[in-house]
Amino acid sequence: MKREKGSWFRGATLCAFGVAFALAACAASEEAPDIVLGGFSVGDIKLMCRQRNGWDIDFRREAGADGVEYAVVEMTRKEGEEFPAPFNLSFNFAKRDTVAAWRPWSECSGFGMYWNPKVLPGAGETDFRKWLPLYACYSSGGRNRVTFAASETAEPLAMKAGIREEDNRLYFAFHFYDTKVARRGHVVAKLRIDPRDVFWSDAVREAADWMTEASGRKPANVPDAAFAPLYSSWYNFHQDVHQDEIERECAIASKMGMGTIIVDDGWQTDDTSRGYAFCGDWKESKNRFPDIKAHVARVHKMGMKYMLWYAVAWIGDKSEAHARFKGKYLYHQDRIGASCIDPRFPEVREYLISTFERALREWDIDGVKLDFIDSIHVQGGDPALKDGFKGRDIKSVTVATERLISDTYRRLSAIKPDVLIEFRQAYIGPSIRTAANMLRVADCPADMQRNRRGIVNLRLTSGKTAVHADMLEWHPTDTPEAAAKNVLNVMFSTVQYSMKFSGLDKSHVDMIAHWSRFGAKHVDALQRGRFKPYHPELAYPLIEGESDKERIFGVYAENVAVSTGALDKPVYILNATDADSLVVEIPAKAKIVPYDTYGVNGMGLPYEAGCHRVSVPPSGYVKIVKSDE
Repeated sequence: MKREKGSWFRGATLCAFGVAFALAACAASEEAPDIVLGGFSVGDIKLMCRQRNGWDIDFRREAGADGVEYAVVEMTRKEGEEFPAPFNLSFNFAKRDTVAAWRPWSECSGFGMYWNPKVLPGAGETDFRKWLPLYACYSSGGRNRVTFAASETAEPLAMKAGIREEDNRLYFAFHFYDTKVARRGHVVAKLRIDPRDVFWSDAVREAADWMTEASGRKPANVPDAAFAPLYSSWYNFHQDVHQDEIERECAIASKMGMGTIIVDDGWQTDDTSRGYAFCGDWKESKNRFPDIKAHVARVHKMGMKYMLWYAVAWIGDKSEAHARFKGKYLYHQDRIGASCIDPRFPEVREYLISTFERALREWDIDGVKLDFIDSIHVQGGDPALKDGFKGRDIKSVTVATERLISDTYRRLSAIKPDVLIEFRQAYIGPSIRTAANMLRVADCPADMQRNRRGIVNLRLTSGKTAVHADMLEWHPTDTPEAAAKNVLNVMFSTVQYSMKFSGLDKSHVDMIAHWSRFGAKHVDALQRGRFKPYHPELAYPLIEGESDKERIFGVYAENVAVSTGALDKPVYILNATDADSLVVEIPAKAKIVPYDTYGVNGMGLPYEAGCHRVSVPPSGYVKIVKSDE
């Protein structure tokens, strides 16, 4: 990479006396002057680090391949380790041909208003427990205008962004280490800047891949089972869950093509009042699961894998373990009746991991759903400061939590190499993916649009990790076509269901079974292949997936035209609308065959090259193949 170093006062003209005076003042107070470095596609970038705290700071520009560039901050201490010096990188540029912004968590594509010159609006806070420091600006045609990504994906980082009315310019700032993090003696932090004219999601995906590479963290193995449709007990049973009912539902689910059951909250308690007061012991309720090992074995005979839910952060007030870990909590949450564990204690980490191991060994479960990782943080002051970190082998909560989840995967995969581990938004990213091979959309019951948006955001930032929809549910009196829209909205992910199948009409069961078969048959195009979502500002009305053998489109709004591209492979178009036809453009003569939501096909018709309104059953699809005639 080509490097360009910044000077303390680039672009300024100062006499020798002025320079000497300024540097002497900075040395005395350790207040560093701003460093301004030019040559970036976004103009000058200013590094502000008011208190160096004994750190020597080098700020430089590095040019990467194909026009990508990096602002690099390297900090070194002459002796000893210390908290990294807080600094921020700020810049601004003209808002040209930029219609909206994208972030991993945002459901809003607009820009904050920078109306107060002293307060740049917040654009999100990240650390390894929540989201990623990633921000993209794009045009109305879906072209990347500039995408930013920071290499610091573990420690807290704040992004700020806004548009000024006075000059129609976008202002940005990335704040590193405002919160004290793990002590160290050397720090290299990078801001990746991508101004290339490429499709917006390609820029985002490449930025996310770079963040994983820059982190040095290796993602967990993703077994094929992570992509199979899944059944969850949560929405349909909540805490009132029993082994005989689970077996009844699994008997139906397995016949519909589902490969895994997740038994959620309730298996470890007789309480049904919600809250987490009874979490922490992680012993099965003998009233609800009188013989959990035999129960798991019966589910296995149905051809399904078995996973259990654990609220990792919480030790409930009414659990036996609560007194055992007194003095080893980060904070107490009165509302839920539980305390948050402090993973800096080695015995806390060992207790949790050995608990998961016991379930794998003794009950023969196949994986775990680990919940509430994002709740593990300091709240209202660090209790370790009062006793000088006594008993803690790690001083940073972030580092200790990372250690907890990475050790969990290492030890569970040693027992079962294909162990399944599910985490959910907002804990995503390189650190989380060292343990998770299933990342699920955050809870959004019966909300098709939020589910679809969450899936797209996870697909773009999760590499080869299996992305799961939030669990599907709908009212059983809905028509099969209306119910199928829930499924079609999440077809570009692993579908999770949380319906009581035993209470569904046969038409719904047949619909689910068909789409499960369809998903399994086309898994490479739907989940593993090239992924291209269109118009995030419109909630992704069109999504495209492609493998070496086929191309699949999902249409989620009426009057969206689909251009199939070259008919060098079969093309499928899924109709997740109420319309009975779609606008389709084909480049050559082709045969188009319609299918209803049960997979029953109608008469295929020939079409000439051009743009056509094609009959497509609501919640059905068409298959398009090039005609040789």
